[in-house]
Amino acid sequence: MSSKASLDLRDQYVERWFGDVAEEREQLFSLVYGGRRLSSKDLPFSSSRTDCPGWELLEVCYQVDPGVLEFVLSVRIYKDFPNVEVAFRVRNVGEAASGLIEELRTLDFQFKIPPHKLPSGRVDSATALIRYNLGATTDVWDFLSLEHRLYSRAVANRFVLEATEGRPSANFLPFFGVDGDGDLGVNVGIGWGGAWRSEFELFCHGQAKPSICRITASMLKTRFIVLSGEELSQVGYFLQFREGESVPAGQNRHRHFMLRHHSPRDPSGRVIPAPISLVTWGGMPDQAMLDRIDVIRRHRLPYEVFWIDAGWSGFPGHCPHFFDKETQARVGPSDWPIRVGNWDINTVPHPDGLRKVSDAARAAGMKFLAWFEPERIHAKCRGTILEEHPEWLVKLPGNESMMLELGNPEALDYIFNTLKTLIEEQGIDIYREDFNFNTLPYWASMDGEDRVGVAEMKHVAAHWELWERLHQAFPELQFDTCASGGRRLDYITLSYAWPLCQSDCMCYRDHDREATQAENFCLHDWVPLHAGFTWLEPPDDYEFYSSSGNGISVKIWSFEGQHLPEDEETYNWDLAREQLNNQRKIRDIQLNGNIQPLTKHPEERENWCAHACVELSGNRGYILAFRRPGCATAEMTFMLDGVDTTATYELQGLEGFSEVVSGKTLASGFQVVIPQDRGVQLIFFKRR
Repeated sequence: MSSKASLDLRDQYVERWFGDVAEEREQLFSLVYGGRRLSSKDLPFSSSRTDCPGWELLEVCYQVDPGVLEFVLSVRIYKDFPNVEVAFRVRNVGEAASGLIEELRTLDFQFKIPPHKLPSGRVDSATALIRYNLGATTDVWDFLSLEHRLYSRAVANRFVLEATEGRPSANFLPFFGVDGDGDLGVNVGIGWGGAWRSEFELFCHGQAKPSICRITASMLKTRFIVLSGEELSQVGYFLQFREGESVPAGQNRHRHFMLRHHSPRDPSGRVIPAPISLVTWGGMPDQAMLDRIDVIRRHRLPYEVFWIDAGWSGFPGHCPHFFDKETQARVGPSDWPIRVGNWDINTVPHPDGLRKVSDAARAAGMKFLAWFEPERIHAKCRGTILEEHPEWLVKLPGNESMMLELGNPEALDYIFNTLKTLIEEQGIDIYREDFNFNTLPYWASMDGEDRVGVAEMKHVAAHWELWERLHQAFPELQFDTCASGGRRLDYITLSYAWPLCQSDCMCYRDHDREATQAENFCLHDWVPLHAGFTWLEPPDDYEFYSSSGNGISVKIWSFEGQHLPEDEETYNWDLAREQLNNQRKIRDIQLNGNIQPLTKHPEERENWCAHACVELSGNRGYILAFRRPGCATAEMTFMLDGVDTTATYELQGLEGFSEVVSGKTLASGFQVVIPQDRGVQLIFFKRR
């Protein structure tokens, strides 16, 4: 079967949810309303269709409580992908408050799985495989790919993914797959900027009969009334159906879906890939930053972004990098955390603001990135908001970090205008947004007994509105989502932003390079545009390519204690240029290619970690392979998909590797040799 089978499967489900014959409809969402358990198939609805470029838009309005409560679903049925996507809103059109909504599962559908085929040929009860990934908590297991199999028997037939904090990819990535036997499955993406929960339950209808896997998505807890005239956002999602295609093929189809429909784009509509950035500390003095820009210019280093992180804002004072022991010994400890919430320029490192540095970066051919954290205010920040608008600050006992009540329209206007002024006046090209605290207890403190979940709903919607307002005000502005490194990676956020620090593990100079390789390996499945950090200590190929994602963020010379080369004549500038230019080539191939995992279990250090990417045309590609420290195997043989077996390819690799081979050799088995046990090989190939 071709991808048409996947499109047909998607359309069958859409017809079951929204078809004209009420008796044949199937459930898409469920809730308890006023003590009564309801589902979408029980409720009357009206709908309208609009043809849009790339998708058909189906607007569906369900009457949960006629004249009072409506559920509005904006459904995109994509033309070029087997995906259906739902944005979910709850609104009260009456003059009084609605009844109580509980246990709202905005996704609650039943995926049919055929019977399980045993090796003996016997057909037995179905099983279902859940593919999912850990989120980011700043440890070596960030983004690890995992599996859990469901069996149609008690105890073994249920599985739950559940957040424990308010950042959507802290515990688990908000993407997962559910697979039946063979080439059948569905991928799910969660569109929510807060805490979410998904449940999986496999129901058996007897041996040799199809089974049902129930898949749900929701907030952690909902128990709320909707006030008159109020409209609230709820958990959205997309479903990507797969039939007649392997899991790897489905994952590449997902990658291209994300690139086409949920990636940052410039005003002309072109995808903006993750950049190649030089990272510096915001508390570094102007002149030190200008010295680094001068080195980049003079040595023709192809950096695309000059990045200043936290420390540039707040009350006047030295703010050295927290790892910069040399400067801290001279001027005192780093105090960047207490500056959050004060958006004045720190005039000690930047007496004339940031414009001098941002102008110099652009003159050297780079964009200028600056760090922000708008949702958190520290009690010691000395910001004017502490005195002028304390009513906008949500506090917890014993905690000096306060949350800006973003769901308050006045507070939203305040932070938008603050950011807008800074972006305009300081010449900021890329808005980097951090998010360094768990918001769940703050939201809980705001909710009443009959409004559980409402503070989160309002905050999530307001955050999306903030980004959209910035996007409208500055169409050229680009976004970097940080959130303590990779903790806000829902598909709506990724429509605006890339994670340029995909995990804060890499903030530490002694971080595990093999864990970083595994992060990139696993993230490629779900998040096509991402970048890792590298300190380049030592500045070798293994260090650099371990952090290679779609882009890369280089922390070399990132603070005063990391001095620029004193002897510039002996520094290996040729190697630096080669590494950065190779990263550009990797990125370009990824944008137009399919990624192929060549090894398994990258979290196990005794294994090689390798993947390839081949352009859809088959004209070129690359292999990136790591032999880890302590790995005994010096060579491995890989078979590549997507190459032209009738063509001849030229290969170029690191340290002078060069070879000409047939496409048949690449497809049937090509040997990669790495003599040293902490080694890397990057091989580019192109059709002759």
